[in-house]
Amino acid sequence: MRVEDFIGQFRRTVDDHNVPPFWSDADVVSYLNEAVQEACERAKLIEDRMTPAVCTIALVAGEGTYNLHPSVLEIKRASLVGSPGARHWPLTETSIEALDNAYCGWESRIARPRQFIFEPATGAQPPRIRLASTPNEVDTLALTVVRGPLKALNEDRQTERPEIPERFHTRLLDWMYHRAYLKQDADTFDPAKGAQSLALFEQAFGARPDANVQRKRRDRRPPVVRSCW
Repeated sequence: MRVEDFIGQFRRTVDDHNVPPFWSDADVVSYLNEAVQEACERAKLIEDRMTPAVCTIALVAGEGTYNLHPSVLEIKRASLVGSPGARHWPLTETSIEALDNAYCGWESRIARPRQFIFEPATGAQPPRIRLASTPNEVDTLALTVVRGPLKALNEDRQTERPEIPERFHTRLLDWMYHRAYLKQDADTFDPAKGAQSLALFEQAFGARPDANVQRKRRDRRPPVVRSCW
């Protein structure tokens, strides 16, 4: 579906043929962008290992933390590439808690990285990857990530399509109805319909993941005997 198709279907369903409409095109497309992001976060719909701006990081000697593209939701795989044609060396995901429990002074160690920590976006800070150890030489890090859309849709570009697979497009409308019915206006506010639409969206894409639960899952690692590098 194209942006213009979403706008048309939305207006037919909510019977919004007023002049001016209860919901502007900008409102409708903002709900669509929210729907795409929500679907990606809930169902992990976009896996990417090919987009250079997202999946390739140039490592610098002495620098252990790197900002990721704002769209990144999860790192599925990270590996050191080295020179062209060289064998990739996978890194193991870990956590600060696991490293503190296993190694003395891991933060100050400078060597070829063997592990990484994924730090989700918080507030104005983008998602980041933190390497352990801090690289001791120039290298290239190749990532496979789960991400959201690379750019927002716009009401002025009505032939564009959401980045997620076409088969999920019609279910995005349920989120759009959910948001529309929560608009604080006598002619639009209908919390019962909003809740019904949200339930249909969750049937398709699942419930929103709890950030605290996700953090605990990342921190859960097999016990390691404490040692010093």
